[in-house]
Amino acid sequence: MAGIPGGESLHKLVFAVLEHGVRSMGRPEGLSPALVEETGTGERTIKQFSGAALDTMVKAAREGAGASSAERVAICWDGLLTGKEGDERAIMVVAQERGQQRSLVFAQRYSFDGATVVPEGRPGLVAERASMLG
Repeated sequence: MAGIPGGESLHKLVFAVLEHGVRSMGRPEGLSPALVEETGTGERTIKQFSGAALDTMVKAAREGAGASSAERVAICWDGLLTGKEGDERAIMVVAQERGQQRSLVFAQRYSFDGATVVPEGRPGLVAERASMLG
């Protein structure tokens, strides 16, 4: 991802988490917000959040990221991108690696007909946000 902040390891994590999101949307239960932590050696763990409102679960995932000792963290959820042509469904990922001053927000737009998830276009960087890592 030339020109996009973050290193190759962070970009690989983002793509893996976006792929997880797209695959999860095809399941009956859909995509639960998740925190993915990655060590310096590339080992990943995932923690799913459920049983609360979306914003509450995403907040809990951000708090988990803040307490993490991992080298890289990513949070994903099913969200919306708002643009000139209205809202579009998207898998959202906010990710950060140690040494970065800010977290990065990525999105993969998709359509869903109730049975099939179809990614729309390519994933992209949509924003920078405050640091998640403590």
